[in-house]
Amino acid sequence: MTSEHGNRRGVTWLLAVVGVCLAGQAAAPADDEVLADDSPDAQTERQPHLIDLGSNFDSNLFERNGNSWMIRGGGAGIVPGGDRRRSDSPALTRARSVGKKRLERIDASCELSAAQRKTLELAIESDARRFAAEVDSVRERYAKRQINMNDQAGQKEWHAFQQDVQRCREQLRRLFDPGSLFATSLARTLDERQLACFLEEQANRRTYQWRALVTETLARLDDTLALTAKQHEALQAILMAREPLLRTDVDANLHADLNLRRNLVFMILAEADTKELRATVSERQWQTLMPLTAQGRAMRSWIEAQGVLELGEATDKTPASRRKSRSR
Repeated sequence: MTSEHGNRRGVTWLLAVVGVCLAGQAAAPADDEVLADDSPDAQTERQPHLIDLGSNFDSNLFERNGNSWMIRGGGAGIVPGGDRRRSDSPALTRARSVGKKRLERIDASCELSAAQRKTLELAIESDARRFAAEVDSVRERYAKRQINMNDQAGQKEWHAFQQDVQRCREQLRRLFDPGSLFATSLARTLDERQLACFLEEQANRRTYQWRALVTETLARLDDTLALTAKQHEALQAILMAREPLLRTDVDANLHADLNLRRNLVFMILAEADTKELRATVSERQWQTLMPLTAQGRAMRSWIEAQGVLELGEATDKTPASRRKSRSR
């Protein structure tokens, strides 16, 4: 009986193990079955019309310029209320980078003393922290904020998001412009000789950039109008005499925009005296050139919004004699 009893216990134990295994197999997913991922990133990937504004804030502020936009799916913004040190702020990092580049250019043009450099570095840091505080407060509002681009409410919020990003872009563009602590400190820190050297370097750099734009555009215009060498030189002289106040610290992405460069030149050409311009080209050439200048004139608001001009001004305020000497 003892042996028989033991056999029954062994069979009972074996049946129990088999039952557990079968139950486990029933609960486990099939080999070709994928469990649903309900994370925000996975939902965004499955539904591309759902946009995470937090993950799109930095990319649109720091990777795009002017009025260009990108929509990056997936990802998430910073966690509201999270522990984010100021040194980790992308806004602060970018502002410091812009300030450092500007300071190096000033130092190269007028040879700053150690004390002057320290004063300007402190001003840059102050302006950079103020900028970062303002941008990060806007950035925080969009952290983990997801919208549906298929409904009217989502589109309205995307429009508000674009306006906020555009304001931040403008703040970054004018971060060290007149009115900033850096600009005020610069005027007080440089002596008369250094200031003259700095202004001269800025003027020469602006002229160099403008000449490059004019040369490029006229080279393309040669193919369209079949300009003679004399006509080419005349148009170049007209454009160089109207040198605009180009920003000398424009982002490289803006210079890569052929449409922007071309229309900027035509916008300035449209401001030239019509009689002088018509006398430079033939009637046939004028009929082709006139629509191009009209296009440039019509795009003024768009061009100014791209941030390529100093303080939104389109024409240089430098005396004509100074412009002439620089263009030689």
